[in-house]
Amino acid sequence: MLDVPRELVQYLARLLAAERRTLGTRRNTRALTCFHQALMVLIWFRKTEDITLLGAGFGISRATAYRYVAEGVTVLAALRPDLHEALRRAADNGYDGAGHGIKTPTKQPTDGKQLHVANRSLNQLLRSLRWQGERGFAILIGRWKTLRHSTASPRRIGDIVAAALHLTHYEYRYLPDSR
Repeated sequence: MLDVPRELVQYLARLLAAERRTLGTRRNTRALTCFHQALMVLIWFRKTEDITLLGAGFGISRATAYRYVAEGVTVLAALRPDLHEALRRAADNGYDGAGHGIKTPTKQPTDGKQLHVANRSLNQLLRSLRWQGERGFAILIGRWKTLRHSTASPRRIGDIVAAALHLTHYEYRYLPDSR
């Protein structure tokens, strides 16, 4: 039982089908259909299943299972936004006019005196903005258990996180092609 919407599985299956067409893969030459490959990839993301056992459940070898999961991660990670798009998405009213650089909270003085009202206000503003990033991270690791503990190659971790973020954006309808 997989607790992701069927439309998410279908979306990933469409992406995998497009990738297969781009690669020139002939029909009926793969062990799994695009739908079943998408299902397998999402099970891996959602439940952190051992890829060898996951592949056996789908009736494919360990090597094929690893290749299919890697292909799914690559297809999703390729859709990550570039830096300009990511910054545009991250911009919110709290950062407008913030000036150059990144603002950091001011620490409480060790002598017990209270911070100046301007510093307290800035600290409160920063706390009110920080929750968004912390909530986003909590959603990612809560939804996609493979991000909690990964034994993947360190070179692949960035792609895995980008793929999980893309899946989350699709599921929460942040992408233009999500219904």
